[in-house]
Amino acid sequence: MIFRLLPSTIDGSKEVGFQYLTTMLVNDSIAIDAGSIGFYSSPEDQARVRHLFLTHTHMDHLASLPIFLENIFTGSSNPVVIHAQQVVIDCLQRDLFNDRIWPDFIALSKIPQSRFVEIRVQEPGDTVEVDGIKVTPVMLNHVVPTVAYILEDASSTVAFITDTTATNEIWEKLNQIQNLKAIFLEVTFPNEMEWLANVSKHLTPQLFASELRKLKKQVPVYVVHLKGRFHKQVEREVLGLGLPNVNITQFLREYRFS
Repeated sequence: MIFRLLPSTIDGSKEVGFQYLTTMLVNDSIAIDAGSIGFYSSPEDQARVRHLFLTHTHMDHLASLPIFLENIFTGSSNPVVIHAQQVVIDCLQRDLFNDRIWPDFIALSKIPQSRFVEIRVQEPGDTVEVDGIKVTPVMLNHVVPTVAYILEDASSTVAFITDTTATNEIWEKLNQIQNLKAIFLEVTFPNEMEWLANVSKHLTPQLFASELRKLKKQVPVYVVHLKGRFHKQVEREVLGLGLPNVNITQFLREYRFS
């Protein structure tokens, strides 16, 4: 599997490493979250994504979804598929595709000539296989219903864990996986803002280290979701932990696992 974190600044260069929005591409045809996918590259590149998995309903994970669906629309009978919990789909219908914030692409997709999107409900624990990859959501501990995703192909398993505070189920499951090759894990706020991390249910570097102690395997861990305003401070604090195999995820870099 190949993972690439999409940039979320207009500059988009490696020197501007601020993550304001979240989209992770997997093998070009799968995306996790839609924070920045609609602002990425060309409509043709975006259209390579055939399956979109949503972790939760917060704007930094959904911001470009309407633009993305508009960019890739061709009138095809095989539109992109959104996989998400029912609570997430309900939010999309009520708060986004409501003919006020954006045209109701969900309703329009019931018309054969205007299929913008196909919706598939996927609750925690339900595994689906798309493009040769099995994808399983696992419930996290955030202020709205949020899932991590475990992705597995024939030779490797990778976990994408974003927007959570202390949690247990995901670590219990990962400790049982024999071919676990990597984990992407959030760190949002610096240590001095632990009060805010607790209120918003995110991790600081210290809390991140506590979570990793629950993992009984030695695999690379890549940090994501650093809050833009505090990015450099959080990065220093994470690297200052001196934890083996911990790296800050770089935009557009190909992370290959086999």
